[in-house]
Amino acid sequence: MKIVPEYSLLYVEDEALIRKMAVSFLRDFFYEIYEAEDGVEALRVYEAKKPDMIITDIKMPRMDGLAFCEKVRKRDRTTPVIILTAYSDTDYLLKATELNLVKYLIKPVEEEALLDAIGICIERIREKRASVVYLGEGYRFDAFNHTLTKQNEVIGLTPSQNALLDILVRNRGGVVSYEQLENTIWYDSAMSKDALRCLVRDIRKLSYRDIIKNVSRVGYRIGVDG
Repeated sequence: MKIVPEYSLLYVEDEALIRKMAVSFLRDFFYEIYEAEDGVEALRVYEAKKPDMIITDIKMPRMDGLAFCEKVRKRDRTTPVIILTAYSDTDYLLKATELNLVKYLIKPVEEEALLDAIGICIERIREKRASVVYLGEGYRFDAFNHTLTKQNEVIGLTPSQNALLDILVRNRGGVVSYEQLENTIWYDSAMSKDALRCLVRDIRKLSYRDIIKNVSRVGYRIGVDG
């Protein structure tokens, strides 16, 4: 896979020489690389810069790589993370799996293996970005992760609210009929017009009025087409 330098990277490694060599090698593959020497510094950089991707060592002073990843995952389940370590301990491997990491690479890492892992990360980033639809007023709906956000703050939705937004976004540019909504959201029970109106009203309260528009006697459509 050809890697185009269009994404940012946070590289975390406590040994300065190793970090310098790695960053020098990776410069051609990222438009921006941020560095950190341990998990504490990495968390500050992550919060300030919001990198597209993270590569981190495990064993570091103050806060190790897995503790850092745990803190990242509490607020962000999708930023791709690659773990580098000199250890192949089973406990580390199990923990890495729980944290939804892309790769767990044992040092010394071969260039080809690292670039393959970065390629997987880039594919995930592209899949996520392709699924994001901008709904106006600063709101975005991520069809891949089923989340509504405003300025990166996730707005809690019920399963029914999520299902309604999802079908409207997938059919943006058109109108979704009452029958389609019934078959999708209330597939196991009858839909009442009042229930649908309440669902729409609740989503509008969580966001803004024109996010969903009614087409009289036909159905609903998403308020923004792009």
